[in-house]
Amino acid sequence: MAAITTAGSNFDVQGLVSQLISLEQAPMTSSKNRISAYNNQISSLGKLKSTLSEFQTSLRGLISGSALNASKTDSSDASTVKGTAGATAAAGTYVVNVTSLAAAQTLALTSYNGSTGKITSNTQDLGNTTGGDLSIAFGSGTTLNVTIGANASLQSISDAINAKGGDVTASVVNSGADGYKLALSSKKAGNDGAFSVTGGAALGLGFLDFDRGSTNAANLAKRTSAPSDAQFTVNGVAITASSNKVTEALTGLELNLYKTGTATVTVTRDDDAVIKNVQAFVDGFNKIKTQVDSMYKQGSNQVTDADGKVIGTAVRLDNGARMMMQDITSELSIGIAGVSLESGLGFLSQAGISIQKDGALKLDSEEFKKALNRDSAAVYKLFSNSNTDGYADRLNAKINKMMGPDGMVQVRTDSLNQQVTYEKQKQDQIQARLDMMQKRYLTQFSALDAALAKMKNQSNYMASMLR
Repeated sequence: MAAITTAGSNFDVQGLVSQLISLEQAPMTSSKNRISAYNNQISSLGKLKSTLSEFQTSLRGLISGSALNASKTDSSDASTVKGTAGATAAAGTYVVNVTSLAAAQTLALTSYNGSTGKITSNTQDLGNTTGGDLSIAFGSGTTLNVTIGANASLQSISDAINAKGGDVTASVVNSGADGYKLALSSKKAGNDGAFSVTGGAALGLGFLDFDRGSTNAANLAKRTSAPSDAQFTVNGVAITASSNKVTEALTGLELNLYKTGTATVTVTRDDDAVIKNVQAFVDGFNKIKTQVDSMYKQGSNQVTDADGKVIGTAVRLDNGARMMMQDITSELSIGIAGVSLESGLGFLSQAGISIQKDGALKLDSEEFKKALNRDSAAVYKLFSNSNTDGYADRLNAKINKMMGPDGMVQVRTDSLNQQVTYEKQKQDQIQARLDMMQKRYLTQFSALDAALAKMKNQSNYMASMLR
């Protein structure tokens, strides 16, 4: 409030107006408190949405089967062969005999012929004055075209090749007695990575040309390492691969070949990983329950969030979130269609996942392992199946609906945002009324102050006349 100078009375206009306006601030204070409560609710709903999304991550692994098909591998000689199993790898024993490893082609290119043409610097001008294109063709069928500038040096050629980012790398090497050379190396091992170089002669750089299919001695002299495919057998079946990292020989099983020799790779179900994934499902469900309980914990007739902040009344907030939790929980008591307690695995409890008195889930790891060992296919169907009535199927669909544009979380969030907008508009109206009230009070009490000052002056004058 602006400072006020009185006309001479002892009447405190500023103090009185401030007190009156302070009393009128009650509606504004209440509105601000409501906005704070709404924003706390919006924040809590955002956290709930995040928790639901985390739970869906565990559900997706159960639906795809990757969470329950976790496998582990062991090798009798990891220095020869290692295996990495994916979700689709079949359990079994694989004897791998490596007879040769895949190797990448490398070239060392120079104009030096043993007596003349030695390149004395990596920046020595070698090419023609116009430049042109150098073509590198790979065994895979792809071609890399590189533009070479005028008066090219080994360094400028190397830089131009590397700038293309193809399947070959270039570098300049000082070999000493034989001068500088351009070293080319394929990024891919095997015959698919083998390459030929053409176009060098037209650039005045004929020493760059190389034909991977030619047996000419001068041509082969440029090659420092010949390309080769990996040759090996798996359980007696011969396999050729262009890389030592073999991903297509066995479904779901990656083999890494390190040296020639024989190793036995064993693939088994990784029970510890499976239990960890199922525990994530249980923990995810329990986290949702805990968050809902803490968000809407009732204290008398008030509701607080997890941090103890009051965010409304129980009647107003319990319905949405608790009904949502009840809806999710209700799915846990519904078995798989066509499966009874007597005929097979139709309920989570039969696989060691039980509902506790407080509504939380609990996993008995040993019971779950026993169920897997008895009938792993039935356990998989318990979570997801072709009828999409597995527990993971149904819970995922339900949560998708809850978090959709018409779901509880979004509808409630939108409603709260509307309430915040309404309260802000209401605050603008309250503030406008307070500003008008303040102005009116200042005018009225300033006039009163002036009148009191006048009366005081008249009184002083009368008193002086009587003396």
